[in-house]
Amino acid sequence: MLREAFEYLTTPCPPLARRFGYLSEMVALGARHRRQKRVWAPHVAACHRFIDQAIQRVESGGRALVAGSGLLIEIPLETLTARFDEVVLADILHSRAVRRRAAALPNVRLVELDVSGALEPLAAALDSGGPLPTDFEPPIPDGGPFRFAVSCNLLSQLPLLPLEAVERRAPAATEAERMAFALRMVHGHLCWLSAIAERAALFTDIDASWLHGGTVTEVEDSTWGLALPAPDMSWLWDIAPAPEQDRRQDLRHSVGGWFDVRTVTSVLPPC
Repeated sequence: MLREAFEYLTTPCPPLARRFGYLSEMVALGARHRRQKRVWAPHVAACHRFIDQAIQRVESGGRALVAGSGLLIEIPLETLTARFDEVVLADILHSRAVRRRAAALPNVRLVELDVSGALEPLAAALDSGGPLPTDFEPPIPDGGPFRFAVSCNLLSQLPLLPLEAVERRAPAATEAERMAFALRMVHGHLCWLSAIAERAALFTDIDASWLHGGTVTEVEDSTWGLALPAPDMSWLWDIAPAPEQDRRQDLRHSVGGWFDVRTVTSVLPPC
């Protein structure tokens, strides 16, 4: 608890990230990884293997973007820096440990970025009592085009904390309004990835299963209703064995990875 409190108090954090709970979430994720490092190891290895295979599909050199770089748990950073001239790590905030690791690599640049583009208009809507925004665009990082981009376990997570804020501040918002907002975030993210780089890859959890004694008791969709094509790679992630999140049940995610996001957007509504 002392470590988590220290991280919370000392991590540089933009106001929007603090307001919507991203700092608390980052600190909690780091603590969970330390508790479950052995159990998470196969998932982490699969993420590294996916990125390793994805970057083999593009020429070396140029610039690479990592969207949702987080605590770099799932990112083979040194592999990326060896293949590309510059690696941009984009997330809404960066921990001190990530800053130290990036500082040791001369071709890594950190960018604080709301990759959804939704938080500022959502904050304004919640403050004014207006409708939930659906007309927003993800920002484009400075510095020119990217040869490669990868979205790291981000797609399914994008609407979660914003919708928690909606629940607190705008409980009268209808389910249809909330779903339209969430779908705009996730569909916009896929369109953004398709446009931002010569080739973009993606991995994300597809569903979440609750298990009791090894038997699945409940399965929840994680893709916000998007009908995604079959992934190029898939694996299981035992994210929260009991009693991590539930005293009796284990939580397991199914994760899918696509080497080219355009294969995903090609079967979805036009961008």
